Amino acid sequence: MVVNPVIVQTSEAKVKSITQHTLATSVLNVVQTSNSLDDLIHYNYDTSGKIALISVNSYDANILARQISSVAQTQLDSVTSTGIEVHLGAFTGIALFASSGPLVRVNLNPIGTVVVKFKSEFISAGINQTLHKIFIDVQTSVYVVLPTSNPKIDATSEVLVTETVIVGEIPSTYLQSSYLDEMLNLVPT
Repeated sequence: MVVNPVIVQTSEAKVKSITQHTLATSVLNVVQTSNSLDDLIHYNYDTSGKIALISVNSYDANILARQISSVAQTQLDSVTSTGIEVHLGAFTGIALFASSGPLVRVNLNPIGTVVVKFKSEFISAGINQTLHKIFIDVQTSVYVVLPTSNPKIDATSEVLVTETVIVGEIPSTYLQSSYLDEMLNLVPT
């Protein structure tokens, strides 16, 4: 038996949507109820009041990651245990009929674990400013159980936890590095 590509594509799109929504909702629920976000990042200042060090409280970060992983896995299991419904028209193989006819249930099998990672990013925001962002990146895989194939759908949800602008001193000389080669190339072409 050959599984129709329209069924696979329809199932994958629905599963991707359900999984993305479940991951984002899980992260949002945990972050909204968490009291540890305020204590997640510590800024240490030097004697002149400028930021000298940014540190992350790894204990609170690990607790937050475990909470998100647990909630996301539980919600994903409950959402995917019922499967998804695909219109019978999708079984014809004609994309035009993919959304017509009665609904047929397709089973899902959430295999694997939810992986939670923190990502930190520093972005130049001017000659004396740096934008620091910390994200929570949640990843998982769900398999769609079809008669002859089990396509794997990977889903990722990235949520911004904190964003800080770090202001430094204005330098006495400023050279933009992307144009440095052009500025120092004195040989005529």
